[in-house]
Amino acid sequence: MNTRPTGGDVLIAGVAAVVLFPLTVLVVVTSLPGPQAWIVSALALVAHGALAWRRSRPLASMLLVGAAVGGQVAVTGLFYLLPSTLVLPMSLYAAAAYAGRWLPLALGLVGSALAAVRHAVDPSVVVSGFGPTSWLLFLLFAAVVTCSWTMGRLRRAQLVATRLAEERADAERRDRARREELAAAQERGRISRDMHDVLAHSLSAIIGQARVARFDESRTAPALATIEETARESLHEIRGILRLLRDGDADPRPQPGLADLPELVDRARSLGCAVTETTDGAPLSVSGAAQVAVYRLVQEAITNVTKHACPGAAVDLALRWGGDHLTVTVANDRVRTRAEADAGMGLTGMRERLLAVGGTLVTTDPESFGGGRFVVTATVPARAESAA
Repeated sequence: MNTRPTGGDVLIAGVAAVVLFPLTVLVVVTSLPGPQAWIVSALALVAHGALAWRRSRPLASMLLVGAAVGGQVAVTGLFYLLPSTLVLPMSLYAAAAYAGRWLPLALGLVGSALAAVRHAVDPSVVVSGFGPTSWLLFLLFAAVVTCSWTMGRLRRAQLVATRLAEERADAERRDRARREELAAAQERGRISRDMHDVLAHSLSAIIGQARVARFDESRTAPALATIEETARESLHEIRGILRLLRDGDADPRPQPGLADLPELVDRARSLGCAVTETTDGAPLSVSGAAQVAVYRLVQEAITNVTKHACPGAAVDLALRWGGDHLTVTVANDRVRTRAEADAGMGLTGMRERLLAVGGTLVTTDPESFGGGRFVVTATVPARAESAA
């Protein structure tokens, strides 16, 4: 906590001293004997100086101002209502605003009572009959104290409300920053999955067709045509992804969906995969994001077959429509060893895509690799309306 007075408080204390202290000196010099005048002037100067700490050390400032004013009351008697006494309400206001809740009010009321008692027993007051009665004077002092304390508490409430508003604004900014970071991380993950799907599938297709062209001269021309088409499509998709990274513009080409599965299956068959496709149940309406997830799932599964399964492995693709969901199963036999068949990032990307659209993914235990079937089963939500 900073205990040094602020520049604003020093300025306020200085202005109060310039305005009030000369008037106080004028009153005491013309009304009191020399020693008393010097004492009261010194106490008034102390009160003005202590006001400079009204916010950095509010309670200490109020106590010092109160002691100085109390000393003036003790010395002057009838003449204790001096101009410099006005620094006491200012100090009490600051203590109520920046320090304790009830202590400033209690000390102010006690001081008012002591001043009233001093007025009641002052011989010069009793002899002269000057001024109001002691109880009326106490009420006057108590009203000034109460008003100063009330304004200080109102200022305190304003400061608290401002601080809470700033804290809420800071919390909202932090939450917004966290949400933006999370959204950016999710977008990076989505783009990473897209890049993986595009590159893995296209390169697997290109490698497969290159192998065909290498060992079967009669199929060289079709294989090269497939390589050219696959490379062109992949280049277009990668450009769209890079454009999204650079400019935030979406790829104008529509995302693949369920309607593109037959073309994907045909391409897999051209690579030598024996794909069997079956559909059960009446088709339902599936969201665009879910369709992309299903397409990428089948694409990744077929790509894994071309990379990891034994040559000539059969692939079973089954789509089963339920009451409120679509279940997609891709199974292939004759899987090679676990080290060769580990799908790695592909399975992770499948699962993340499906979770994003409210779906699930189940795969065979990797420990079952080696001679068994590798099965990928995904479920995505579907609406009851018939698909268009």
